[in-house]
Amino acid sequence: MVPHCAGAHEGVVSMAKVKTGPKVKRKGGGVAAKSKRVDELAEGLSGSSAIVVTEYRGLTVQQLQDLRRKLRPRGIDYRVVKNTLFARAADASGRSGIRPLLSGPTAIAVPGKDQKVDEVELARSLVDEMRTFKALKIVGALIGDRTYGPDQVMALSRLPSRQQLQATIVGSLQAPLGNLVGTLRAPFANLVHVIAARGSAA
Repeated sequence: MVPHCAGAHEGVVSMAKVKTGPKVKRKGGGVAAKSKRVDELAEGLSGSSAIVVTEYRGLTVQQLQDLRRKLRPRGIDYRVVKNTLFARAADASGRSGIRPLLSGPTAIAVPGKDQKVDEVELARSLVDEMRTFKALKIVGALIGDRTYGPDQVMALSRLPSRQQLQATIVGSLQAPLGNLVGTLRAPFANLVHVIAARGSAA
């Protein structure tokens, strides 16, 4: 007969599932939320003629917020994106040319909704802010269907914007047009004086 040992089962760990409290839902919302996020990104990409890709490694959360706040008055939307989701959005919107630029911690700059910001202003604004935010790095840009490297984006930032070019062209045309109008007005003015003089003589 095997003697019964008091507390023989006391050291046995039960294999039954131990309740640990309610599960905490992780941020991200699962597949449905990710799919919605991809759709939102794809819609934004479809409506943006120019997209500048940056790497924000080394910037603090506060610095990212400051950078976003400084770019907003210029009509620029600056946002951190997850490369996998953004790549899917790029494919869905027909902007897959941006895929090679997606590596490391990525944030993109695009014209804000209903904002008329061209690619030159977009590039210049980011280059200007690089003087303050030293860790900010320009990776490249997608303009139309073409992909540009960081050096090309830097060169683009030094060009006059579309508005500046238009102002220059209009300014250069105004003087000759003014002279032309004056030249055309003179014969008509003389003609009026001649008719008036003949009327008085009659």
